[in-house]
Amino acid sequence: MPTEAVAVIPEPAPAPSLEVVPDLVPEVAVAKIAAGVTSALVDAWDAIRARHPDVPEAVISMATGGRASLVELAHFAPRRWRLREGEDVHHEVFVTAESLADGAAKVFGYLLHEATHAANENRGVKDCSASQYHNKEFRKVAQELGLIERDGITEKWKKKYGFAGYSVVSDEAAKTYAKEIAALDKAMHATRTPDIFATRSGGGSKGGGAAEDADTADAGTEDEAPTGKKEKEDRNYVKAVCQCEPPAVIRVSPKTLERRNIMCGDCMENFAPEESA
Repeated sequence: MPTEAVAVIPEPAPAPSLEVVPDLVPEVAVAKIAAGVTSALVDAWDAIRARHPDVPEAVISMATGGRASLVELAHFAPRRWRLREGEDVHHEVFVTAESLADGAAKVFGYLLHEATHAANENRGVKDCSASQYHNKEFRKVAQELGLIERDGITEKWKKKYGFAGYSVVSDEAAKTYAKEIAALDKAMHATRTPDIFATRSGGGSKGGGAAEDADTADAGTEDEAPTGKKEKEDRNYVKAVCQCEPPAVIRVSPKTLERRNIMCGDCMENFAPEESA
């Protein structure tokens, strides 16, 4: 009797469990970093205008503020751009690249601050003097747009600059603009180091070129003056050192050293006042 061969086919093995792999973050071209931030600022401005029709169109730009960026955060300048065809002019809103180090929420506050000036300009309301004193009209519209006054303002500063400290996004406004703030944060892939090693220029009636000569910020931080007013230069410079061995030494005004983190590009540590021997 012939023998039959029977093939035994095993049960299929269970499918291996799949490991959950998070989506990879797409690489961002270095050349497009600034363009991405500017695009997010434009979208944020459009969102502000959608809720506040009195805020006009403006040319939105973001770049380094140079030495002035030690204290300058943003500015609004009326009728600075003229179309190549025709006579139409448009306002300008400028945000310094150095201000990005403050984070998306604060940068959005600076944008709302400039939107306040823009709205008042559109309404024909004077909200700021030549000496950069921000009056009650500025405060009124700033509150309408969702700004509150920052902490730590001294009476001396307020007497000189009024309500210029309205540059902080309120909790309610933060919820309203949560999408735009998140988009701005996502676009901020890098921050710019301030130009603190500028050389001093000589002579002439304009004087030297130290960092403290820079135009001050419209939405400045504590003890900083708003844009358009020059601060008196502090020539009592102090030595500051990093953590390198041997340490690099710079000379800088105490005010600048106090208000800004100045980082060494080698040891990546902040400069600090040199300790007395």
